[in-house]
Amino acid sequence: MLIEKIIKITLGIKDHRVVNVTGDKNMITIRLDLIRGRKRECSGCGKRKRVRDRLTERTWRHVPLWNIPVNICYRPARVKCDGCGIKVETIPWSNGKSCLSYPLSLAMAKWARVLSMNTVADIFGVCWNSVYSAVKQVVHYGIACRDKAETMILGIDEISRKKGHIYHTQVYDLIHRKLLASFEGRDAERVRAFFVEWGADNLKNIKGICCDMWAPYSQVVKEMLPHAVMVFDKFHIIQHLLKAVDNVRKQEAAHFKETNPELLKKTRYIWLKNPWNLTDKQKQRLSYLETLNLKINRAYILKENFRDIWTYTNRADAKKFLDHWFWLATHSRIQPMRKFAWLIRNHEDGVLAYFDLPIDNGAVEAMNNNAKAVSHRARGYRSSKTFSTLLLHCLGDLKIPYFVHKFS
Repeated sequence: MLIEKIIKITLGIKDHRVVNVTGDKNMITIRLDLIRGRKRECSGCGKRKRVRDRLTERTWRHVPLWNIPVNICYRPARVKCDGCGIKVETIPWSNGKSCLSYPLSLAMAKWARVLSMNTVADIFGVCWNSVYSAVKQVVHYGIACRDKAETMILGIDEISRKKGHIYHTQVYDLIHRKLLASFEGRDAERVRAFFVEWGADNLKNIKGICCDMWAPYSQVVKEMLPHAVMVFDKFHIIQHLLKAVDNVRKQEAAHFKETNPELLKKTRYIWLKNPWNLTDKQKQRLSYLETLNLKINRAYILKENFRDIWTYTNRADAKKFLDHWFWLATHSRIQPMRKFAWLIRNHEDGVLAYFDLPIDNGAVEAMNNNAKAVSHRARGYRSSKTFSTLLLHCLGDLKIPYFVHKFS
């Protein structure tokens, strides 16, 4: 009686009975039958109808018990429904026409969050497509159950999927630290399609969004989220600043290539690192180079001064500081720094929006590393659709249907 009760609980059956359980160390077979006299549930509309006839016996692979394969054998019944016609009954453990039971599919999908799909397929003795199919079903269920009415602050960034500048745009919820969408490309149409799919009413719950200064992102955000605060990520701003400083170093190194080629050799990280991270040897060399009144030194001073903008607590004071710094940079006669200064001026509203809503994409960078780990453990994915599905499954914090078996 105990084994019959366990089978009924794990399979979620009420209108079926356990005929017998047979097997050995190589295979366990569970044979089920319907309880005669009861109406069956139509798989089309869910209404209970009388049994019309029976189909031939089918076999489903079930969750292994103590690493012993388990099969379920049953002859499905068909019902004649007034609205749907002749339909197969609803089978609680069946997943459509799949030969795998529903609990087994959910168990594989659960493991696919922490292991590669190839590894999961080897563990359960199935093919890769079976695991991927299980993952897709769980992702579709989770997306359908997702709460879009909660208040959110979004972070948008891109990651590289493979060589050749193939990028994936990642949309994260910065409050709940989860992935909302992942799609190939970083053009305006893909981002706009995400917001359209999210729904106009649900977009009202988005209070802010943080992204880099990539034009397609900012254009779509202004178009689709005019009420939200758009903040340009300070880490990307600093990245542009460091690139400008490095360009100054390259230009000046080229200038001294004939007369003094050793002057700026191996000094790249002296100018790019934070002062408190310099080694003693780097500090000594920096002190010497500061006495030569080089352009790179003036660019280095502008770089360190610009960092002070993040120490202000209100927008008005930050605006005054930025105006003064812009004047210094544009009158420095250093072309890369002038170019960066104009970049900031053209995106000034998004830069100063940080003082209205102090957010950044630091959490996004951390989650991007998790996304890359998902790719690395599978040695990459051939299609962008597969990659997006796995990222949503592993990083989307999507709900999984309830099932009795617990494995992770």
